[in-house]
Amino acid sequence: MSSSTALVGSFAAPQRGVQRDRWFYTVASLVLLFLLVAGFHRFYLEGKGFDGNKVPAAVLGVVLVHGLSLTLWVILFFVQSLLIGTKNKPLHMKLGWGAAAVGAVIAVSGPIVAVVSVRLRGNFPIYGMTYSQFMLPMLSEMVAFATFVILGLSFRMKHLQAHRAMMLLATLAVISGATARTEFVAELLGETTWWGLFGGPFILGATFLLVRSLLTRRLDRPLAAGYAAFVVFFVASSYAAHTPTWGRIAAAIVGR
Repeated sequence: MSSSTALVGSFAAPQRGVQRDRWFYTVASLVLLFLLVAGFHRFYLEGKGFDGNKVPAAVLGVVLVHGLSLTLWVILFFVQSLLIGTKNKPLHMKLGWGAAAVGAVIAVSGPIVAVVSVRLRGNFPIYGMTYSQFMLPMLSEMVAFATFVILGLSFRMKHLQAHRAMMLLATLAVISGATARTEFVAELLGETTWWGLFGGPFILGATFLLVRSLLTRRLDRPLAAGYAAFVVFFVASSYAAHTPTWGRIAAAIVGR
């Protein structure tokens, strides 16, 4: 059988699926970028935080560093995905270490923002928790983000499918602040339990996994395994935040 016959035959449909899948991460990253802008537009335009008030001047510097680096990360994720879609791998690889540096800024500034937020609003209610309890989900996001980025970097040369999946999951790990601030998401998921915070990333992750599996006509195992760990980790952190043990740890972290 000639190669042209093979293309016309049983392998034609999978080949078209591969071509469609080439743009999967570009579209997924564009969706995440849209949600980021939709969720944080009040921060960008008015300097307002989660509670709708101006970010206090005492913490504005670190919040700006964290917020702008997070924004740059999502933009870079879109650009990097677009470069792969357009087959510009050399530039993609050159920008990769810059993205890693931005990721390091996020991973370092995130815990600082979490701690100073608790010092300012320790008993402020948020998603069925006090801010002291909420610090654990915030720190968990940074742990998950850093873990997925490290895994993604480690897979970049030997397992491209896993590399791309880990970078998508890393971005999902830090998108909850944006989705939770988006009005239609907040109305849909509520604001009284952890589901209002993590429901958005969970639904997005499940949708991305389903769409990619349909496009490739097989389960993306790295994405599926990473997503399962992602869900378990964040649900566990949300429940652990209510325990007396975490209460003691939080008090020690913030110096109370």
